[in-house]
Amino acid sequence: MVSNAVMQSAKQGTARWWLVAPTLILFVIVNQLDKSNISVLIADRQFLSDLHLTGQPARIGFLSSAFFYAYGASLMIWGFMVDRFGPRRSAIWGVLGWSVTTAWCAVASSATEMYAARFALGLAEGCMWPVCNSYAGRWFASREHGRIQAFWVNGTQIGIAVGLPIVTAFLFAGGWRTVFWACSVGSVVILLPMFLWLAPDQPAQSRFVKTEERLFIETHRATLAKTLAPVKFTQVLKDSRFWLVTLCHACLVATFFGLTTWIPTYLTQARGMAFSTMSASVSLSYLIPIALALMIGYVSDRTMLRAPVAAACSIVMAAMILAAVMVPNAVVSMLLLVISFAAPITYGATNTSLLHVLAPADQVGRSTGICVGVGNVLGAAAPTVIGYLIGLFSGKYLVAFGFIAVLNVMQAGLYLMIGNPWKGVARA
Repeated sequence: MVSNAVMQSAKQGTARWWLVAPTLILFVIVNQLDKSNISVLIADRQFLSDLHLTGQPARIGFLSSAFFYAYGASLMIWGFMVDRFGPRRSAIWGVLGWSVTTAWCAVASSATEMYAARFALGLAEGCMWPVCNSYAGRWFASREHGRIQAFWVNGTQIGIAVGLPIVTAFLFAGGWRTVFWACSVGSVVILLPMFLWLAPDQPAQSRFVKTEERLFIETHRATLAKTLAPVKFTQVLKDSRFWLVTLCHACLVATFFGLTTWIPTYLTQARGMAFSTMSASVSLSYLIPIALALMIGYVSDRTMLRAPVAAACSIVMAAMILAAVMVPNAVVSMLLLVISFAAPITYGATNTSLLHVLAPADQVGRSTGICVGVGNVLGAAAPTVIGYLIGLFSGKYLVAFGFIAVLNVMQAGLYLMIGNPWKGVARA
């Protein structure tokens, strides 16, 4: 065991929080900006006109769904690659890949070509979840997982918050193609130096990590109490809780990307907000659930009741989505929708933390890849389904967003079925 003095010294020598954690959250922010810029562009008449998509909500929604089908499939491959080659090398390959495919989006001349480019982008970006979850397992103690998982998953929220005004600014300055060019170049310039210099695969490989901190991390990583003998990956796949987590992640994908794809269009068309006003207001509002999600992550760490906490968040989110569509005031509707996004962040943190309990450390990458990959494939249809329901009900959003509310109620039941697997975990 590590002495109390060493533990206190480790907490003061927080290289993991000052170097690795910022690298992960920026990785997610840029990743989110690249995948979700389409939500702003589909509210732009020129973009829709150039791709001949005007008045076709189901085809518009497929711009997001095409990405997530590829994203889900590639996650399963990336998970094995992260276990084999390490998170840093995988992250570098992924960044280079999505930079190239984002540039392809910039030169697309038809909806069909944009579908293909978005599909290719999904293949490249599938590294994100396995990379981040692998870093979390290698660099952070089990008792820190609620916070670090909520921290980097929050990058999805921050990516939208900063992405809306950035994408809008580039859109107004140079048109929709400029948005893709800026994302392509920015990905390489921002992320590659951070992975090369700040985030090696293991604490022992970093010159910034003190001995006390390294010992603390290595001693308090999440481990299965029963893993005195090697665990085969097939055993992980036979665990029903693994597939319950996968279904929960499908609900997360459907919720988060179904709503984020359509919220800008909903606010500008159904609620009558001006495009520029919507961008600024939603961007600022997205900062609210970030702090809320971190608080939930802290409670999750203190209680170790992560699945029940996520179940409660699922019910609250379902209620807020329905209330957002029914309230008469546009600003209140926007706030309800945006604040509710603390729940998907909680789902993501819970799901990734669960995988560290259900799989041994050397199989976290592939476990994350399969769980998140299958979850994305199952949840990828949500933007298209919402678009179809909007068209079917003549531009009314109650049934379209109500579909997401129902999924969250179902998800609450799934989390309660998972229970509390941390009873068998060696705690920090």
